[in-house]
This record gives sequence, structure tokens and C-alpha cells, in this order.
Amino acid sequence: MTSLSKKLSKMMKVKDVAEWLGVSESAIYKWVNDGDFPKPYKLGNADAQRAASRWDRKEIERWLENRRDQ
Repeated sequence: MTSLSKKLSKMMKVKDVAEWLGVSESAIYKWVNDGDFPKPYKLGNADAQRAASRWDRKEIERWLENRRDQ
């Protein structure tokens, strides 16, 4: 598996992030817009309305650790 393949395998869809955290998908997007959650990576044309959003699992794990430590 290449390093790009490994990196992409750790990228999560909003549905998966929301399920993992026990919140709605709209809550994830609200947190992002409020600056309270890691921003997603845009795959494909970032300016396009249909660009895919993916979150890095490690960034979310760090976010959870920081919240726990507060």
C-alpha cells in the first residue's frame, strides 16, 4: 500500500464522523463553520458544489484529546 493509499484510507466521510461522535452530520458542519472542529479536506474540484469532503481521522483524534484535556 502506498503512502497516499494509507492516507486516503484514514479519511472519513461526514456520515462516519457523525456516527463515531454520536452527533448529526449538520452538527459536524456547524462546528466546522464555528471554527470548533477540524476542517475537511476537499477532494476533487474544491470550488465545485459537489466536491467530496473528508476528515483525517488523526486530526479528529487530536481534537477529542484536546477537548478531554480542557
